[in-house]
Amino acid sequence: MIQTLLIAEGDPDLRDVFREFLTREGYRVETAADALDCVKKVREVMPAVLVLDLGLLWGGADGVLAWLREGAAMFGVPVVLTAPAGETRNLTRLIIPPVVSCLSKPFALTALLASVRSAVAPTERETREQQCVYPEFFIG
Repeated sequence: MIQTLLIAEGDPDLRDVFREFLTREGYRVETAADALDCVKKVREVMPAVLVLDLGLLWGGADGVLAWLREGAAMFGVPVVLTAPAGETRNLTRLIIPPVVSCLSKPFALTALLASVRSAVAPTERETREQQCVYPEFFIG
């Protein structure tokens, strides 16, 4: 099953690089250029992971995260937050669910891929539940 990612990145060049790289890695990738578009696309595509730029326009990452935390918890979308190098000292206030990891720009594309893979990996409990054919029988 191909998983859908949403890349919400204000820099069009970075957005294209992330989209092309993650598409080559086997993901279906949607993009958003600002926070309003991001919220709209989360509702439309229900992504497996949201890669969210801290400096996003029109509401910013803070607005998107507040929306995800307060009114849209039903989506359960894990967030990989990206931030400029100078912003890392302020990130501790944001690294609470749904944020699962944070990358400081510039970062290697392999670091982005590792964060995305980690965010979409099922937990051990979810894996056991998926393997359970009947409550008393486990496969695996």
